[in-house]
Amino acid sequence: MVLRDGYIIALDDGLISWRPNNGRRKNHRLQYPASVLLGMMGPSGKCESLVIGDTRGNVIRLSLPRLELLDVYETSAGQVRSLCRVSSTSDKLLVGNDLGHVWIVGRDVPDNCVLLFKHNECITSLRSSKDEIVLQSGWSKYSYDWQGVMLSNFSTSEIFEQKRIERTNRRAKLLKQKSRDSAFGAMLDMPIVS
Repeated sequence: MVLRDGYIIALDDGLISWRPNNGRRKNHRLQYPASVLLGMMGPSGKCESLVIGDTRGNVIRLSLPRLELLDVYETSAGQVRSLCRVSSTSDKLLVGNDLGHVWIVGRDVPDNCVLLFKHNECITSLRSSKDEIVLQSGWSKYSYDWQGVMLSNFSTSEIFEQKRIERTNRRAKLLKQKSRDSAFGAMLDMPIVS
């Protein structure tokens, strides 16, 4: 993650390293490797904390630049795939994982962690806007309300299927044209026998 004052590296052994433009590096070792990072701006307008989702469903918040542990939340055993701040003034976070679960975590949340709803596919990105939660699952985009009721969905995979059919048709026409133009045209579409 690249920031104005330096950059953060998450290594596959669980090490988180803050490398400032000026000054000394700081390191923090997590129990499990990070799967997603989110920088959170504070009132100063600078990134003041780092939120990390790991491969075992934990959400860890560290201070920047010291990398001191601020909060730890346990969601489930699924790998955290997406993190989103509920609003720019809130410390609550939305968490999406590879099992399709959407959680809300934070100090103001009952028991610090609540499962909002389950989606039937892996969540690849997540954001909140006003009265809805918008999530991306592969090429498909879904909108949910805060109670977990689906408001809309849009799948772009249908567009790719249509393009595949068009390519197949173009190939067939091209083969047909080549077979007419060539003396060996009839052999172009024959299976190879060895």
